[in-house]
Amino acid sequence: MLAYGLLAGGHDVTLYSDRTPDQWLNESKPTGSAYIYDEVVDIERKLGMDFWSRDAFQGHGFLYDGIPTPGAAPLSIAGRNEYGRPGSAIDQRLRVSRWLEDLEPRGGRLVIESVTPARLDAIAAASDLTVLAAGKADLASAIAVDPARSFTEPQRNLAMVIVRSRTGHVRDWFADRVPYAPIKFNRIDDTGEYFWVPYHHKTAGATMSLLLEARPGSLMDRFGTARSAGDVLDAAREIVRATMPYEAHIADDMELIEDDPHGWLAGRFTPVVREAFGRLPSGGLVIPVGDTAITFDPIAGQGGNFANRSADFLASVINEHGGEHYDEEFLTRISTDLWTHFGRNSWTFNNHFLGVADDTTRLVMRTAAQNPDAGDTLFNGFVRPDRMLPALKDRRVAEEFARTYPARVAEPVPA
Repeated sequence: MLAYGLLAGGHDVTLYSDRTPDQWLNESKPTGSAYIYDEVVDIERKLGMDFWSRDAFQGHGFLYDGIPTPGAAPLSIAGRNEYGRPGSAIDQRLRVSRWLEDLEPRGGRLVIESVTPARLDAIAAASDLTVLAAGKADLASAIAVDPARSFTEPQRNLAMVIVRSRTGHVRDWFADRVPYAPIKFNRIDDTGEYFWVPYHHKTAGATMSLLLEARPGSLMDRFGTARSAGDVLDAAREIVRATMPYEAHIADDMELIEDDPHGWLAGRFTPVVREAFGRLPSGGLVIPVGDTAITFDPIAGQGGNFANRSADFLASVINEHGGEHYDEEFLTRISTDLWTHFGRNSWTFNNHFLGVADDTTRLVMRTAAQNPDAGDTLFNGFVRPDRMLPALKDRRVAEEFARTYPARVAEPVPA
């Protein structure tokens, strides 16, 4: 996306990828669920990069069930994100493949090459500006982690698998509870979280991405030996039955995409924030973007949305800067501005859900469970974290939130 934004600004852009468009589409695993909110998809629309959202299986909100431990009665909350605007998780392999194919017709240059640290150094030495979008790959270590803002170890053991409905009713899995297709968010305080995310698969179309976040050593922590999508799905079914048995019928209806053996992930990583730039052996500088700048745990869905916003922000700043020298002062300033405008609130909001809910958070959640408008407001905070973060962190703001949204309905309890 940054490449497209810079091309629109008249820059000469070379993009390096370790895979061809066909390899991205047909030989790669998904890089995550990446549910993108509609206001963030607007960035893609602006650049002529959105080819899927109109026809994709879209979500329009959240449905949350939270319990302190397996077997407890759930606290249930429903709410629309962006007050009804849709969101979508488009198979990243489909997106990247198309965007790489279109790069050169739009004036860019695509190089298929697995970039090594030495090669990165040479690229930086020969370029006015070098931007690194290496995600969680080892090459990201070219830019140091900021220890003051980062975790030192993984917070969850993770797995995801793409599933569809055996009976063809994936769009209706939660229709008995909300009048839209939601992101279904299940939280078990002492165990972990899992999510069904409306997903547009590259060949199967309307599916769900099932993302599981296990607290290390918990009942959910059983993916370390997973060797296939079937292993993940079998474990996921057991987890659903053990933690939210009223959703066992959904577990029973899930099946894999037969023609996609790559449609799963399992692993763990440490959430980190990186410094403004890295200095390479030759003296060249490299700056991070997206998941390399901030590596989010996926718990609150901030990573993909931050990636779009950070690319859009960097493109606008670089385009305004013109052809002037990209020195350390400039790179530090844009990193600080990116953190201030987009990074800090998203990082703090996301990490808030990794911890155990305190009394302030529980007050906000109870309020949202008892008032549909409060539910809308809460889940709009996933789109714009600055709108809900004060209430989640400050007891006085949480109390004002509760006064603004008095109880109107009993807390919904699933059958």
